[in-house]
Amino acid sequence: MHTIRLLYVSTAASTLAYQDLVALLRAATQRNEASDITGLLVYGSGLFLQALEGDRAVVNRLYNRIVVDARHTDCTLLLAESIERRAFADWSMKLIGLDDMPTAKRRAVLLRYGGAQHFNPYNISAGQALGFLRDLAESERQSASRAA
Repeated sequence: MHTIRLLYVSTAASTLAYQDLVALLRAATQRNEASDITGLLVYGSGLFLQALEGDRAVVNRLYNRIVVDARHTDCTLLLAESIERRAFADWSMKLIGLDDMPTAKRRAVLLRYGGAQHFNPYNISAGQALGFLRDLAESERQSASRAA
């Protein structure tokens, strides 16, 4: 098995509602678990940034379906790389909504990687996007361990 990480950004369709995000998360979680895909999806300001990790062929098939999904537009591939270890192995799909809970920690991560208070993953490099996702994931892990 050849494991890869793929990052992309996209713009949510204007008709996308919160219920659609919840349904998307449920379906993606089930499908990804069955396909051994892990990942993180960040949503804010009508934009998506997603990381997918798994077998190259499986991730590529999924990305080809994602690109034509009507729930978003302007799908732009940022990164596709071979990996030794997954960065988001905790989740078959984790959704972080930046509009829901703009904590000081999340704002600091946005500033560090994007240089702005508003989420716009189109304006950052692949390296910045990966760093941003890793920092958000670590913050989520710490929050979960404190809550447990």
